[in-house]
This record gives sequence, C-alpha cells and structure tokens, in this order.
Amino acid sequence: MGKLILKRFDAFFVKWLVSGFIAVVAFVVMIVMQEVHAAIPLTQGEEDERVEALQEELIAQGYLDGEETSRLFTETMEEAVIAYQEDHGLMVDGIVGPQTLGAMTVLREGSEGELVYMLQEKLSMLNYYQGMLDGIYGPLTKSAVSSFQQAEQIQVDGIAGPETYRHLYGPQVIAAASVPVITEQQRNDHSQSKAAEASETIEPATNTAVEETRESEPTEETTSIQMEATAYTAYCNGCSGVTSTGIDLRANPNQKVVAVDPNVIPLGSRVYVEGYGEAIAGDTGGAIKGHKIDLYMQTKDEAYAFGRRTVSVTVLE
Repeated sequence: MGKLILKRFDAFFVKWLVSGFIAVVAFVVMIVMQEVHAAIPLTQGEEDERVEALQEELIAQGYLDGEETSRLFTETMEEAVIAYQEDHGLMVDGIVGPQTLGAMTVLREGSEGELVYMLQEKLSMLNYYQGMLDGIYGPLTKSAVSSFQQAEQIQVDGIAGPETYRHLYGPQVIAAASVPVITEQQRNDHSQSKAAEASETIEPATNTAVEETRESEPTEETTSIQMEATAYTAYCNGCSGVTSTGIDLRANPNQKVVAVDPNVIPLGSRVYVEGYGEAIAGDTGGAIKGHKIDLYMQTKDEAYAFGRRTVSVTVLE
C-alpha cells in the first residue's frame, strides 16, 4: 500500500514539474514576443493595440482631435505623425520607429522596456554606454545620456526626449570615440576569422554565385560615413530576389549585401556597417539616394525589427 501511494506521489510530482516548466516557457515566449512586437515600426495601414496608444498620445499632445480612438493607423494619423516629426526636427517619414516613439515617450531614470533597451543599444554603439543591455533606465543609462547630450551641446539633463532623439538618430551624430566603435563580439569574430584565414590552405575557386566575404574591421586609415539605414528582404512585394549587380539573394540567403547610392559608394565595394558587419555594396534602390543605405535581411521580421536608424559605414575597398 505504501509503495502504491509513493508511486502515485512520484507521478503527480513529475506532472507538476512538467506543467510548471511548460508554464514558465510559455510566459518567457510571451514576453519575448511582446518585446519583438514593440520594436516593429508602425506605418499607415497597421492595426493593433499599439496604434490606439499612439492615437491617445497624439491627442494628448494636440496633434489629433479628441475623437474616439481605434486600432487602425489611418492617413489622418500619418499626417499627425508627420506634423509631430516636423515640429521636433525628427526624420519626416510618417513612420513611428525608435526615434519618433522614443521622442514621444520621453525616457528617464526609472523607465523600463524595449525602448530603453534600444536606447542603451544605440548609446553602446556610439561608445557612451558601457553597461548591460537590460532595458532598465538606471544611473548608468542616465549618465550615458548626459554624456551624449554634452557631446552634442544640447541641454544636459539625463532625460531622453525629443531633442536628444533628434540628435541620436541624426546624420551628424557624434560618437564618443574618434574611430569607428566596434563591439566586443565583433572583435572576437574578427580574431576568429583572422585565425582561420591564417591556417587555411588555398583552394580552387568554387562555382558559387557569390564569394563569401571575409570579416574586416575598419582601420584608422579608412573613412567612416554616417548614413541613414533601413532594411529589406528578398521576398518583398514585386521583388525578384536578384540585386542590381546580379546577386541572387534567394539562392544565397546568407550573403551580407547592402543597397547604396553608387555616387556615394561604388557598386562592388566592400563596406563595414555598424551593427551589421562586413558586406558587399551590391544593390541599388529608388529611395536610396545620398547618405542612405538599405541592409539585406533574411526575414521580414528582422527587417521590421531593424527599423530605421543612423549607422556608421566604412568603405574598406
């Protein structure tokens, strides 16, 4: 009798552990999906709960009439967003990405969430923030924001509002160092690639569509350009997946390719893009003019999550 009770208890305990584990995994997945969802820019035609929150904010700031809110991003909303962007010196495109949303929200010590994480990531890329990317606006984040504000010669208060975001994503953003900022992971990747390069033997050329590019870091001799970056995929509406230089991205999905203005960066150049790595300037685009660059991503989710940001681009050769 005692053994039977013990067996039943063991079975119940195992089921309880499994149920608890599944619940924890489900909760973590839900949180991750919410964070990813929050990072996707809002554009006209979108319909979800974030649009309703955006409407409320635009109404509160006087850019929309106090009409009943909905979950649809309408043309009227886009016009209100453009007006807000123009008034605050932001990128005027009607898209609510990291710059516009951050400016509207106004982040300060005590704030938490995906916007804080993205702020920390941007400041880290510019070498102002050295702490953990945890989405918590603590003393380190406030100090990094203050240092950035001082470098940009704007009001130093440690609060990330419209003026700070205007400069943070601006074309002339100032990094904390005079050389391109390379992350620790990029340094490690570069060291590994150099070690592999030194040990490999010369092999005959293969018949692949595009050669694999070697990862290289910018050097002091190279020149970096601040550019407005967006992202695209090989599966957008009307896309063939083949770049203007003949690279088949659907057949070679692991390639690092960027679309550029050939008058700024010659096609075929090897470039190093901050936060993206080494790539081939192998494509063009109707909207890619001047200091604009479009980064190839394998999936639409990656492209949406990237949004629109200012990056440092170095032409290697």
